[in-house]
Amino acid sequence: MKVELNEGVVGDTAKLMMHRLIVRRLRRDPTLVERAKEAHTRQADQFADWPFVREWRELLALPTRELAVKLISRDREMVRLRNSSPFFLAEGIHFGDYDTRIRLRRAARRIVQRGLSTQTASARDL
Repeated sequence: MKVELNEGVVGDTAKLMMHRLIVRRLRRDPTLVERAKEAHTRQADQFADWPFVREWRELLALPTRELAVKLISRDREMVRLRNSSPFFLAEGIHFGDYDTRIRLRRAARRIVQRGLSTQTASARDL
């Protein structure tokens, strides 16, 4: 029996992977937060009344260590907020080239597929 992948879950997994890479970089270069704040300011001008603007402002005000934990959190709010992450728009962060996006998407698909395989095997064992 072939299990279909939910492409939304694959996309969320890819965004989590990107944020894990961002957190690695953030730990080496805390000035990345300042660049994300600059990107957030540009977003805020365009999407002033949207809730994510306030939420990201609050996140970017956290100490770097706390922010890093939030960025890679799997809770629902962070899954949602990763869709509007100012880190994707920050100077020096580049996930835009085709090869990188393809590699991340393939890796995310493998991770989701592995999770589904584990769930299916566990269900059969019951």
